[in-house]
Amino acid sequence: MHKEVLRLAALLACVALATSRFGLIGHELLGHGGAALAFGAHIDSVQLFWFAGGWIRYHLTEPSPAAALAIAMAGIALELLVGVTLWLAVRRPTLGGRITRGIGAALVVHATWYLATGAWHGFGDGLILYRMLGAARAPVAIAAGLVTCGVAFLGAREVLGALSATVHGSRRARVIGTAIALVLAAGLHAGLTAGELALRRDPTYAETMQPERERVIAQELSQWRSEQAARGVEVSPDAQRVERAHLAKVHRTFPFVWLLAIATALAALAGARRAKPGAETRISSRLLVLAAGIAIGAVWLVITIDGVVM
Repeated sequence: MHKEVLRLAALLACVALATSRFGLIGHELLGHGGAALAFGAHIDSVQLFWFAGGWIRYHLTEPSPAAALAIAMAGIALELLVGVTLWLAVRRPTLGGRITRGIGAALVVHATWYLATGAWHGFGDGLILYRMLGAARAPVAIAAGLVTCGVAFLGAREVLGALSATVHGSRRARVIGTAIALVLAAGLHAGLTAGELALRRDPTYAETMQPERERVIAQELSQWRSEQAARGVEVSPDAQRVERAHLAKVHRTFPFVWLLAIATALAALAGARRAKPGAETRISSRLLVLAAGIAIGAVWLVITIDGVVM
């Protein structure tokens, strides 16, 4: 059983890595980059991380709010298109077919999650939407979040039964084994992502993913320091901490991202409880080698593209 759990974890890790890398290329280059070129923009620079996200810089000769919004939303739109297509087009009841549908669901979950949290908190691709919608951003974010939860339920219901069928033993053993494999695969991917971000310390990415609340606090803190200096008051580190804490309370926002995280996890658990049964199968060494080859190829492609276009 232990070998079966490790095989499943390895397969899931490879699938997650390949999906995220091909998804990154599609999101940044085809989505944002393609839309930018379609609007006549000049692409200045591109950064693709090996395991994390990425960004693209461009400038429009004739900038407009509509063009900026379309370019910002293009990456999410492409993920939605590919995800829905995979979900609807693949109907095979095999392990591979159901994993492919799961990939489609994962792309939709990622896209709608990014849209919902970005529109609510004002970061990433959702920043322009956040600023344009104003108070209307709340219903948009909530609607996108509901889609996230719904697709998380459907994806878990579709895939987890097939995954657990690769772990032999009692029902309890299969559930525990599948859960362990998922945690191992997700932990590996999260560790690679967090480690790369920590090592790179990319200022553009950090600024892009900073919530609007943090930007406002930083701006007002800087203004406060300037006002104190104009009055001849020397600002101590303790005084700055007190002022920052005060501004954090003034600009407190509802923790939507945490609520959505909990709701998405509960939706996935509900889907798991109603999972479609899968036929007992064994993850072959050939399948693992194929999955590993695709994952390594996806990472290599990202590295190669990043080296050419950055």
